[in-house]
Amino acid sequence: MRRTKTEALQTRETVLQAAAQVLMRHGVSGFTIEAVAQEAHVTKGGVLHHFPSKVELVLGLIAQVIDGFQVRVTAEMESEPADQPGRWLRAYIRAVFSADFESASLLPALVAVAAADPQVLAVIRRRFEESQQAATHDGIDPIQATMIRLAVDGMAFTRAFGVDALDRDASRSARDELLSLTRQPSAI
Repeated sequence: MRRTKTEALQTRETVLQAAAQVLMRHGVSGFTIEAVAQEAHVTKGGVLHHFPSKVELVLGLIAQVIDGFQVRVTAEMESEPADQPGRWLRAYIRAVFSADFESASLLPALVAVAAADPQVLAVIRRRFEESQQAATHDGIDPIQATMIRLAVDGMAFTRAFGVDALDRDASRSARDELLSLTRQPSAI
């Protein structure tokens, strides 16, 4: 019986969700095609049908996280007037600080995988370069935009790694200050 395109996409999504769970639960050392197949309740061949190698599986997972985040940024941008300087940065800030940014807990595992594989690291590097371009072409001073983006990224990573020293109120205050910096002339 041939599977429909919808069923294949559902299986692919299930495999990616399973891969995320395996990475978060067992780390890089426990991240195997077999473990992902078991978590997804599919055969090893089923995983390999969608992702021919472990690197392809990791790249698929990274693409899913990045694409999901980009959808969030785009949705946040819709609340901004199109002609306002700092529009992209404000959307980026709100997306990173959103309470339901569930992919943050996956970041430490993805960073560990990326550090071990130049191909994976190159994909992540390209996406950060794209974010840098968006920030510096957002209508505010490029140096100020870079500093804001780096601060937001730092806050996202400290939260993801569980080393964030800010409580909820301090985090909100930091977010609000970063948002206000996108509306002010350069102070740097």
